[in-house]
Amino acid sequence: MFKYQWNAWLQLSSMSPREFICGFCGKDVGSDHGYFSQTHGGISIVICTNCGRPTFFENNSQTPGPLLGRSVKHLPSDIKTIYQEMRSSIKEKNYTATLLLGRKLIMHTAVDLAGAKEGETFAAYVDFLKCKNYIPPNGEKWLKYIKDLGNEKNHEIKLGTLEEATKILSFIEMMLIFTYEFPNEHEEGINK
Repeated sequence: MFKYQWNAWLQLSSMSPREFICGFCGKDVGSDHGYFSQTHGGISIVICTNCGRPTFFENNSQTPGPLLGRSVKHLPSDIKTIYQEMRSSIKEKNYTATLLLGRKLIMHTAVDLAGAKEGETFAAYVDFLKCKNYIPPNGEKWLKYIKDLGNEKNHEIKLGTLEEATKILSFIEMMLIFTYEFPNEHEEGINK
């Protein structure tokens, strides 16, 4: 893969240092090189010191945004794909899509882990997960929150918010770690 260099940009300026998580490489970086607008206050393009790609800032809004959440090990391919789509949706500021993908991921998890059949209601998928003890402690409140938000976004003219999407992603990440990553990591540790 071609590696960019931050100093390859022409007429690069020194600027006030800015720390951010790069939306391209995912590294937590600090940079004092980039471009800034003298006519539009609060607008700058900051160059990542790791991958050399530009990130646009307007006041505190970052484009591309960081990829929130973390990679989770041992996920089946369809669940991994949906989880990655959730993370990408938040990065691209598609918050309503993130909420709906959260519901979809729970449905796939119920089919994969708990033996639920396709075509069930969301409530039935939650019951399957509950009966098989795949819901983390206090997770039922979160699943109700996801159900209610999904119903609101699907059946009413309302859009998702960053706060809602971040909450859903946090719960989904924790649930996936609890149900897929941790049990497999534990088994690998015992078998060594």
